[in-house]
Amino acid sequence: MTAAHDSSPCNARTTALRDFIYGGKYEEVHMGMRAIVMELDNIPASGQTFAERADLSYGQLRELTMRLGSAREIASDSRRMGALFEWCAVAAPDLFPILSGHFSLSMGTILRLGRDNAPERSWLNQLDDASSLGVFLITELGYGSNVAALRTQAIWKSERRHFLLHTPEEIATKFMPNVAGKDLPLLTVVAARLIVDGEDEGVFPFVVPLRTEDGTAPGVHILEMPDKGFAPMDNALIRFNQVPVPEHAWLTGGTAWFDAAGRFACSIPDLKDRFRQTVQQLRTGRVMLAAGTLAAARAGLWLTYDYALQRRTAGDVPMIERDNVALGLLSCLSRVYAASAFGNAVRARLPAQEEGRLTGPEEDAKTELLCSLAKPLLSWTARDVLQECRERCGAQGMFRANRIPDYLGITQAVITAEGENQVLQISAGRSLAARVEGESGWAVGADQQGTSQWHGLLRLRERILAEESAHAGWANTHALDLADAAATRMAAQSLHEEAERAPDAARRLLHTLGVLYAAEQVRARAGWFAAHAELSAERAEQLTRDIDQAHTELLPRMPELMGAFGFERGSPRSLMGRNDVDEWVRLIHT
Repeated sequence: MTAAHDSSPCNARTTALRDFIYGGKYEEVHMGMRAIVMELDNIPASGQTFAERADLSYGQLRELTMRLGSAREIASDSRRMGALFEWCAVAAPDLFPILSGHFSLSMGTILRLGRDNAPERSWLNQLDDASSLGVFLITELGYGSNVAALRTQAIWKSERRHFLLHTPEEIATKFMPNVAGKDLPLLTVVAARLIVDGEDEGVFPFVVPLRTEDGTAPGVHILEMPDKGFAPMDNALIRFNQVPVPEHAWLTGGTAWFDAAGRFACSIPDLKDRFRQTVQQLRTGRVMLAAGTLAAARAGLWLTYDYALQRRTAGDVPMIERDNVALGLLSCLSRVYAASAFGNAVRARLPAQEEGRLTGPEEDAKTELLCSLAKPLLSWTARDVLQECRERCGAQGMFRANRIPDYLGITQAVITAEGENQVLQISAGRSLAARVEGESGWAVGADQQGTSQWHGLLRLRERILAEESAHAGWANTHALDLADAAATRMAAQSLHEEAERAPDAARRLLHTLGVLYAAEQVRARAGWFAAHAELSAERAEQLTRDIDQAHTELLPRMPELMGAFGFERGSPRSLMGRNDVDEWVRLIHT
C-alpha cells in the first residue's frame, strides 16, 4: 500500500476540492482573511501562565481589528465572520475562544436588538476597534445548559426609569465569563430576568460597561477563577449588587417598552419566546465555533500528514507507507469532508436569512434545528480526528509547539460552549420526533437518488429511530440516538449533493469519499443494523469490500485531498518533524 509523496499539489482537482471545503468562497472570502490572520501564526512559547496567554490574545484581537477594518462589518457578514473564526482557530487558538463573545454575541446582539441611538453607537465604536472587549454574560453557577431558568434580576424602577441589576442568591452568580483581567475595558451584554412590580417578565439582554478606564463599575464584584485544563482565559465569577442600568441599555428589538407612566408592554406574550429572542445569537456562535474546530482538525490532519511523509520507521520505511497510518488518515479525511459539507450547508442559511431569502417561523425553526445538529457533529468530528492525529504523531503530538494539543483544547471548550453538545442533541431529537408526529410535516430521512446502499441504510436508521421516538415519550436516550442519526445522514447527504455539483475533475473522488464515509458510519453502528435485520453476513462482507475499494481509489489521491485545505509546509508553524535541536532549545528560551 503506497501513498503519493507530493505534499503540496496544485492542479484542477485540488482547486475544485478547495472550493468544496470552503463552500466556493475561498478566493472571495477566505484568501484575504487567511493572509491577515496567518500573520499571527507563531509557534507557541513555553512557560506562559494562562493569564499571560489570555492577555496576549486580547492584544491579537486589537491587532486584527486594525488590519481587518470595522469589526461591526464583520459581525454583520456571517461569511467573513466564519472565515475569521476558521483561520483564528488554525493560527491563533488562544484568540479563538474570545471571538464569539466579542463579535457574535455582544456586537451581534446590539446590532440585532438595538435601536440605533447615540449610546448604542458609542458601544459599537468601542467594540469596533476592540478598545473594549465584548463579553456575553448568561450562564450562572446554578444554571448551565438550563439558562432559561437563570436568576439574575433586572428590577425596573419606574420613578427613576432605570433598572437595578442584582444577584439575588449565590447560584445566580454569573459563571466563568472571561472578565478577570485587571486593566481591560469590558463592555458586556448581561442576560437577566426582568422584574416589573414584582412580576417576572422574562429574560432580556442588558448592556453593562463592566469595566472602563476608570475601573470596575460600582456594585460589580469580579472573582477570578482557577485555571482550566485547556483554552486559557481570564475566567471569573460575577455578582451584581443593585447596579443601576439605564433604560436605553435594555435591548428588545422594539418588541418591549415602558410607556410614559413607566408601565411595561411587550408584543411577545410568551416568556419562552422572549427568551428565544434574547439568545438567538447563540445559534450563530454555535455554528461558527464548531466550524472553527473543524478548521483546526484540517490543520491537525495536514501537520500529521506532512510529518508522516518525513518520519522514517523501522526498516527505513516512511511512516505514511504504514497502512494503519494511511488508512486512518483516509478515514479522518472522509469525516472532515462530510462534516465540512454539512457545516457549509448550515452556514449558508445564516446569510440567506440575513438577506431575507429565507423567512417565516418554519424556516427559522429549521435553522435552529440544523444549528443544534451541526454543532455536535462538527465539534465531535474535530475532536476524534485531532485525537487520531495526536496519537499517530506520538510524542511529537504532545507538545504545544506542534499545535495539536491547543487544537484539542479549543475543541473541548467548544463542545461545552454555547450549548453543551448532548443537551443540543436532546433538544434537536425531540424536535425531530415531533415533526414525525405531524406537527410540521418536514421530511425526515427523505430518499435520495444516486447514492450507495450505505447512504440508504443511514436514511433507514433515521426513519426507524424517528418512528420509535415518536412513541417512546421524551426519553433523552431516544432523542440522542435520533439526533445522531439525523446529523450523520445529513453529513452524508451534504457530501453527496456537493459532489454532484463539483467539476468533473473532482466529482468521482468526492463520491468515493462519500461512500467511504457512509460505509464507515454503518460499520460503526453495525450492532444496531444487525439487530434490525439490515446487516446480514453477506451484506457485512460487501461493506468491507466497499471500504477496501474506497481505500484503494483514495490512497493515491491523498496529496490532493490534503492540499485542498490550503496549507503548505511550514504553515501552520510547528516543530513537527524538525530534527534541529537548536530550534527546540531556542523555543524554551524565547
